[in-house]
Amino acid sequence: MRSLSYVHLAFRSVRAHILRSILAVTGIVIGIAAVVIVVAVAEGARAEISRQINSLGSNLLLVQPGAQIAGGVRQQAGTILSLTTADALAIAREVPDIVIAAPFVGEQKTTISGDLNWSTLVAGVTPKFFEARGWRLADGQLLNDDHVASAAKVAVIGRTVARELFRGSDPLGRFVRIERSSYLVIGVLAEKGQDFTGRDQDDVMFIPLSSAKIFTIGRSQANPDAVHTILVKTESAQSMQAAETAIARVLRLRHKIVGRKADDFRIQNLIQVAQTRDRAYRQFTSLVSALAGISLLVGGIGVMNIMLVSVTERVNEIGVRLAFGARPQDIRKQFLLEAVLLCTIGGLLGLIVGYVCARAVPSALGWPIEFNGQMALIAIACSSLVGIVFGLLPAERAARLDPAALLRSG
Repeated sequence: MRSLSYVHLAFRSVRAHILRSILAVTGIVIGIAAVVIVVAVAEGARAEISRQINSLGSNLLLVQPGAQIAGGVRQQAGTILSLTTADALAIAREVPDIVIAAPFVGEQKTTISGDLNWSTLVAGVTPKFFEARGWRLADGQLLNDDHVASAAKVAVIGRTVARELFRGSDPLGRFVRIERSSYLVIGVLAEKGQDFTGRDQDDVMFIPLSSAKIFTIGRSQANPDAVHTILVKTESAQSMQAAETAIARVLRLRHKIVGRKADDFRIQNLIQVAQTRDRAYRQFTSLVSALAGISLLVGGIGVMNIMLVSVTERVNEIGVRLAFGARPQDIRKQFLLEAVLLCTIGGLLGLIVGYVCARAVPSALGWPIEFNGQMALIAIACSSLVGIVFGLLPAERAARLDPAALLRSG
C-alpha cells in the first residue's frame, strides 16, 4: 500500500471520529501551547536583558568608593570619598588594556525650566564618559574638554528630562536651573531605556565634572579631588578579569593599603551582574518548560488511550482488511500514522493557541515576548515524536489481531 493511501486512511478515520479526535488532541494542544508561551516569554526576557547589557556599554568596570563603618555597622558603598580624579588618571596610565577611565559625580537634584520641575540624576562627567557608555546624540552636541576646563554651565539631557521639562518643545538653547545655577542645554541624547536594575537611563542630566563640583554638587572639604565613581572600559571582555586585578593593585598602592587591610573601594563588573540575571532566567525557563513538558506527556498518554479504544472499536474493519490481503505491517503503519497525524494537528493548534495567548496576556502585563521559526519547528517535531512514541502500542496491538477470530466475533 502506498504512503498516500496510509495518509488518506488516517485523514478519513480522524474525520469520521471527530469527537474522539478532539479529545485525543486536547492534551497535546495544552502542552504545546504551554511550551510556546513559556519559551516566548523567556526569550523575550533574555532579549530584553541582552538589549540592556548593550545599552550599558561594552567591557565596563565600575570602581566605587568603599563603605565606612559607623557604630559597628557597615554603611552603603560610597559613604567614604576614597576615589579621586588622580586615581582615574593612574588607572588609565598604569593598567594595561584600559581604553577609558572616566571619573564622575552624581546626585539626585530638582531641575527647573519655566514653571515645570523634575527630579533627576545630575551627573558631572568628562567627555570620555559618553564614549565609555556608548551614548549617542539625538540632537545638538556633547560636552567637550573646553567645557570641563572652563567649568562651563552647559548640559546634555536625556529623553525623559527633555519630555518632562519641555513637553514637546525643542530644549536646545533653553536653560535648566538647578538651585541657583542655570545651565544651557546644548544636546539631547538618544533613547536608551531601562537598565537591568530597572532604572531609566534617559532620566539624567549631564554637566561638566568641574561645573558639578563648583556650582551644583559641591566638593568635599577634606578631599576636593574626590569623585563618586570611576567608569573603566577595557579593550575586550577577555581582559576584564585581569584589568580588575590590576586596578585593585594600583589603588591599594596609591591608597597605602597594606597586608590584609580591607580595600577602601570596590570593583563591579556590570556585564557579570547582568549575565547573572540572565542565568537566573535560563534556570527559570528550564524549570517551567519541564512542567509544560509534563503536560505534553500527559497529552501523549491521552492519545495512546484514545487509540487503544479505537482499536477495540474497529476490530471489524481491521478483520476485513486483513482478510482481503492487508499485512500486519500495513495495519501497524495505518494506526501509527493516525497517532502521528492527531499529535501533529494538536501541535499546530497548540502553536496557534500559544501564539494568541502569548500575544494577549504577556503583552497586557507588559512582559516582553519574542517568537522565532526554530521554536515553531521544535514544537511540531515534539508533537509528532509524541505521536510516534505513544502510537506504537496501539499500532502493535492492532497489527497482532487474528483476522479469523475477528471475523468470527463480528
